[in-house]
Amino acid sequence: MQRSMIAIIIVLMLLTIGHSGARADSSDLTSIMAKYVSASGGREALSKIHNSVTVYKSTIMGRVLKVRTTAKTPFYYLQEVQAEGSTGKISFGFDGTTAWMRTPDGSVTTLTGEKRAEVISDAVGANNSEIFPNRWPTTVTLKPTEVIDGQSYSVLSIKAKDGVTHDLFIDPQTNLPVIERTVEGQVTAVSVVEAFGKGPLGELQARLITSTRSDGSPQVKSVLREAQDNARLSTSIFAPPVSSKGAQTI
Repeated sequence: MQRSMIAIIIVLMLLTIGHSGARADSSDLTSIMAKYVSASGGREALSKIHNSVTVYKSTIMGRVLKVRTTAKTPFYYLQEVQAEGSTGKISFGFDGTTAWMRTPDGSVTTLTGEKRAEVISDAVGANNSEIFPNRWPTTVTLKPTEVIDGQSYSVLSIKAKDGVTHDLFIDPQTNLPVIERTVEGQVTAVSVVEAFGKGPLGELQARLITSTRSDGSPQVKSVLREAQDNARLSTSIFAPPVSSKGAQTI
């Protein structure tokens, strides 16, 4: 599943969570992963996707943002966020080594620490590293079942090398990844998918996402507007661009 549903941090706080106390074992993990992969479109179909481009329309406090995400195997990533009616945009990228950000004034910053980890997680998640760990070293473990509003979910914990750990909540009836949770410091970030659809090659895609975060940030609604697989792309678009303001690092 693509972790980077939206770079503006698509999140929804879980209000009622309980733990069943059930212990997980390797056979459970193998079974749940197999069903999750099948629900996501199947390994064969997913392996045929060499790159993908999605465009979401996100609304936050009445403001509309266009979020375009381009991913290319094994780990390349570019996300561009542009406010409706504006010519400027914020871009985030990863070329396998450098995680970077470009602001509307042309400044380019090399990201380090937690900010780099967040972009790496987005990048390799967009390339399904939890299903294809040969693309980027990624470990998947099974956590105890959790209950939200009376509904039990299987919980997969995903940790990409140099990335941020996040949890996928799998609906045991549909095997769909309906919730994604990330805890960063004191903030819990969760994405809730309200509607799924199929992509150009039959892969699972999140069509409607409702989000917020535990620090009180405004709710975000995101709707998928465009999707394309296997477009003609150059890997040069993922490299840090030349900064018009001089190099920076944070």
